[in-house]
Order: sequence, then structure tokens, then C-alpha cells
Amino acid sequence: MNLHEYQGREILNSFSIETPEGLLASSPEEAVKHAKIIFEKTRKKSLVIKAQILAGGRGKSGGIKTAKNLDEVYQKSKELLGKYLITSQTSGKGKLVKKVLISEDVYISEKKSIVEYYFSILLDRDLERNIIIYSKEGGINIEEKSNIIYTEQIDPILGLQLFQTRRIGFNLGLSKDLLSKFNNFVKILYKAYQYYDSLLLEINPLIINKENKIIPVDIKMVLDDNALFRHKKYANYNENEEINDLEKKAIKYDLNFIKLDGNVGCMVNGAGLAMATMDMIKFCGGKPANFLDIGGSADRERVKNAFSIILNDKSVKTILINIFGGIVRCDTVAKGVVDSYSKRNIKIPIIVRLQGTNEKNAKEILNNSKLPIYYTDSLKEAANKIREILLSL
Repeated sequence: MNLHEYQGREILNSFSIETPEGLLASSPEEAVKHAKIIFEKTRKKSLVIKAQILAGGRGKSGGIKTAKNLDEVYQKSKELLGKYLITSQTSGKGKLVKKVLISEDVYISEKKSIVEYYFSILLDRDLERNIIIYSKEGGINIEEKSNIIYTEQIDPILGLQLFQTRRIGFNLGLSKDLLSKFNNFVKILYKAYQYYDSLLLEINPLIINKENKIIPVDIKMVLDDNALFRHKKYANYNENEEINDLEKKAIKYDLNFIKLDGNVGCMVNGAGLAMATMDMIKFCGGKPANFLDIGGSADRERVKNAFSIILNDKSVKTILINIFGGIVRCDTVAKGVVDSYSKRNIKIPIIVRLQGTNEKNAKEILNNSKLPIYYTDSLKEAANKIREILLSL
């Protein structure tokens, strides 16, 4: 699960890592209210208004604005809120800005004396361990301007060692009187990363000002979905603009579902079979409307819920159900499909390929349902039927 910048700040603050003063606003009026507090608390002459969307590249796309007074706060927050922000990491439509972070301006009057760094902790699946990636340069266009990038591998048993944090500090060119403070900062940061079962904790930029204060300015965190049961606050967090209604229902029913831009809905058991099924749909001239893996231990209710999600997708013109019945019985799948479909006045044709446990019983259930279901014995036969249906539309 991707977290917003303000949520990343909340997590670091809970570990006593100080971040810039900031308050979240969902309207221009609320932005002005919070700006008054930030101005009074920091005694600075400007603040920053940051669009809260789950995408990078905000600075280059007008998603981060500076305001010097309350009138500017109102006007510039109004320019962001309720608008779609397009960045290098969004689609052409962009992402809807529903909240802005009113934040302390840590750069004002100190720009020349501030040093920017890049720092991140992430899981390297190839190495099967966490790594730290860091650079002497950070901020906007980090991909273009950073010539030297360092990495530090962390042993999963020994954990982060003192010699490693010291090496990071030396490579960044930190002074001796700052090393101890920086070692403690990295140690706590890694603790926060582990505690929240993170896949990524990225700080860009991480700055050190003229007072040798370490400030994480922009924070990006990604938590492991499989561990969200340990973090209820974020497990129940769903942004309307980031997750569509179908995906919300899938989360509610604990289904592996991803909405795609296609016309053929598919329900499969097993991620590998799902990927092969989607390839087959493309091969026969269709486009997958979703990725939906019901898992290896699906019961009748789970199948019913999964099928209901597909039926609620208005872009779906036909549905392919491709199940290999091992642990999941084919008749269980058939009953779930009939339960969901028979309660709706829908005429979408369904192609079904069920092989394995109780497949004969499943075929009888589907044939007796009198629903527009085409039972096939092979994937090739299913592909031909999909092609025929799509050509007739």
C-alpha cells in the first residue's frame, strides 16, 4: 500500500524523527486556517502548499507551491484542490487532488547553506534483503543529476550495523561532529521501516541545514499489503481517487483483483494461470478487463463475490472463467457463478473452462441453469469462442 507524504511524516514523527511543521487541508478555507498556525509557530515569511497524490514529479508539474501570505495560501490551494494533477508518473488524466499539505518552508533564507541528499531503504527481491540507497545529491531531477549512487546491503539476521551507518555518513561527506547524530537518525529510520513492514521508505530530499539539523523533507512510504493486519490504521485507509469502487469491494472480500482497461472479464484460480489466461485473451483479439485470482481455497461465497465484481464492471462485454479444480472444486465455482448471475438481469455471455475435481457435476449445474454460458473443454476452444463473441458485437 502506498502512503501519502503526510502519512509518512506521521510515521516518522511517531519514532521521534522531526519533520517540517505541517497540517493537512481539504479546502482553501481550511488551508488558510492551518497557514495561520504554521506562520505563527515557525515565524517564517513563507510556507509550502503540497498536493497530496500518490505520484512523484509534483514539483515539476505545479503540485508544490510557495505562499508568502494568507491571500496567496487561499488562491494557490484553490488552484490545486479539486483539480487533476498530471505528472510524469500519472496517466494522461492525472490524479485528483483532494488534500493539500500546508508545510513549513525549510529552505527560506537558508537555500545556499542547505545540502540536499537522497536516501532510501527498500526491499531488494533479487538479493532477498533490505538495502539502503543514497547519494550526495537529492531533490528535483535526481535521476538526471546524480552521478554517484551508493548502496548498503543489510544482513537479515544481523540487521543494520554501526559500521554501515558510519560508512554511509563518510560517503556523504558528513563532518565528524555530525556523524554520531546521523548514525542515530539512520538507526531509528530503519527501525521505523521494519516496524511498519515497509517495502520502501524514500526521503528525497533529505537535507542538513546550517545548524546541522537533519530534516526529511519529502517522504514516500510503501507498506506490504500482506502485513496490513498488523497496522489497522492504514489497513482501513482507502483514498477514493486512488482506488476505484470495484477494487474497494475486492479488498472487502479479500480478493486479488486489479482493474484493467479491457472488455473481457476473467476469473481464475492461481496467479500464474491468471497471467496465462490474460495472454490468451490478448492473443484472440480481446483485452483483459481485470486480473482476478480467487485463490486456491475459494468457497461458494468467495466465488459469488468475485463474479459479482466482474458483473459490476460496465466495460465487460464477455467473461471467461478458467479454473483448474484442485483444492477448489469445480462444482463450488459453478454454484457461486449461478448464485451471482441468476439474481441479475444481465445478458453478458460467459465462457467457462473447468477442469479437475467434480468437473462433471459443475457442467451439469451450469447446463441446468439456463444461463448464457458456453462450456468449453480446452483453452483453445475458449479462445475461439471469445473471438466469435467479440466479432459479433
